[in-house]
Amino acid sequence: MFVKSFTSCHASERINTNMNIKPRPLLVFWHRWFGLFSAIWLVAMAATGSILVFYSELDQALNTDLYFVTPQEKPLPAKDWIEAIESSRPDSFVSTLHLPDSPDMAAQVYLSPRPEMAETVANPSQIFVDPYTAAAIGERPLGELRFNRRHIMNIFYELHMDLLLGETMFYFLGFIALLWLIDHIVSLFISFTTLAKWRQSFRIRFMAGGYKRVFDLHRAIGLWLFPITLMFAVSSLYLTWYEPVVKVVNAVSPLTPRYIFTLPNQDSSQLDRSINLSSALAIARKASGDARPDIARLIARKNAYEIRFFDSRDIDPYGRRMLVVDASNGDVLSDRHITEGGAGNTFLAWQYPLHSGKGFGWAGRIIVFISGVMLILVIVTGVKIWLRKRRAVNKAKLPANTVNL
Repeated sequence: MFVKSFTSCHASERINTNMNIKPRPLLVFWHRWFGLFSAIWLVAMAATGSILVFYSELDQALNTDLYFVTPQEKPLPAKDWIEAIESSRPDSFVSTLHLPDSPDMAAQVYLSPRPEMAETVANPSQIFVDPYTAAAIGERPLGELRFNRRHIMNIFYELHMDLLLGETMFYFLGFIALLWLIDHIVSLFISFTTLAKWRQSFRIRFMAGGYKRVFDLHRAIGLWLFPITLMFAVSSLYLTWYEPVVKVVNAVSPLTPRYIFTLPNQDSSQLDRSINLSSALAIARKASGDARPDIARLIARKNAYEIRFFDSRDIDPYGRRMLVVDASNGDVLSDRHITEGGAGNTFLAWQYPLHSGKGFGWAGRIIVFISGVMLILVIVTGVKIWLRKRRAVNKAKLPANTVNL
């Protein structure tokens, strides 16, 4: 975020009086060059993030033939959907199942190649299934970049994650998030010249000249957005640098780890999956007290299933009660809601709901969308301020007898 102030530095703001080192010019220097360095990345994240606020609605609108079905009296059991798909695709198995959110929506199953077929089967697929007939009504290959209605929302998602440049860019964007977090602290120091005039920093002089208006837009909007962009910085750092952030949070408030992550990775040659996905779902459903399931998926390297159920403690539209079932014997290994544990667990659980706005329903999503658009304005005005300053400096360096042609 660019929240600049080019007012003069007060004599009292000194790091070392004897050396006459003033902190304000250093902070302005940091803020200016961080802003220029990060501008392209933050604009890309803000633009794609604003679109992704409405990912589900836009994807469904573009692909109504995949997402929606004609409701009938009673859907078939999930076991029938899985068996029907696997029988038609003997080279693959259902690794993830998204249950329908409403009676008029299709179920979604994700296929993965069987171990012995891994080298010959194409990318995993997302198949949409009519829950009343178990018939596949459409398929969407994953991992393909196609600029059409089937894939455009997934392209926006991948752009938001790593700009389609892979894991290195993903971690680089985490570095940008860390610098952005630091810049928020810097911004506060340089935005308020004096406590007596703090209100002026939030005002926009619309009737003033061009530069003053641009400067006010940059500073005031940045300050009004400050709590939200600070949240974006923190949650972005969590979503990209997950393990380091978890370690820091754990040092402050000891965490209860998500159970599936505590299981050791299994040797693929020794896996025993006597329990299939449909059986694991039935076992978990019984153990949950017949709660409504959201997602069931195999965690292959752990040889276990994680089945998510909706719960009154959920903080976004997704089921956050997680049951873990052993794939070899069907034992229920864990039953825990994501918010359970200490303050650290609650803090981490809220990062995605806040980042997406879904923690506060439609109001939260609209706020996140508007904030993304306004953040682009803050960045553009920051660049304009720098360009104007740059031109002024260059003009001052011209010889007195220089003639502008």
